[in-house]
Amino acid sequence: MSSLAEQRSRGDLPTNMSVDEFFDWLETHEDRYELDDGTPVMMPFVKRAHARVVSNFDRLLHAALDPDDYMVTQGDFAVQTGPRSIRFADVLVEPASDDLDGRIANAILIVEVLSESTAKIDFGAKRLEYLGLDHLQAYVIAAQDEAHLWVWQRAGAGWPEAPQELTSGEVAIAALGVTLPLSELYRGVRRTEP
Repeated sequence: MSSLAEQRSRGDLPTNMSVDEFFDWLETHEDRYELDDGTPVMMPFVKRAHARVVSNFDRLLHAALDPDDYMVTQGDFAVQTGPRSIRFADVLVEPASDDLDGRIANAILIVEVLSESTAKIDFGAKRLEYLGLDHLQAYVIAAQDEAHLWVWQRAGAGWPEAPQELTSGEVAIAALGVTLPLSELYRGVRRTEP
């Protein structure tokens, strides 16, 4: 994260916001923010590899799931992870709903694609927040520059201690009854050396 983004995420921003206040505040800002315990935090801008992996997940999930049963979205739909915390997952799947004015998802699957500046959060705070959601059944973290997934899937009443790590083959999301090949999830992504 650049120093400008850090300054904007920590200084001169409101604190102690409720979720409703945050949504109202977002309406007046063009940059992208999440709400972390009442304080807006600016989200990083992404690279093309990140966008490609997100698009591939979105495309494959749309193709595999019945739109009458599920809604697949990219980054714009809120996940409430606490009384004063809102996250925006890179990709999420939730049951289809007639609530067209709703802003908060009841995600079954959440996918986060790693960026240099978000890895610690995606594996740390976000993972803990997401795995605390009653409705969530699977959380996937995807590398952006090579085929590498970390997958947590709820089994019975709990989550595994460690994720399933995949670098080839396919990932099966049991709660959705879908299997996604890593070769397709990483289509068009090439590892680049600095």
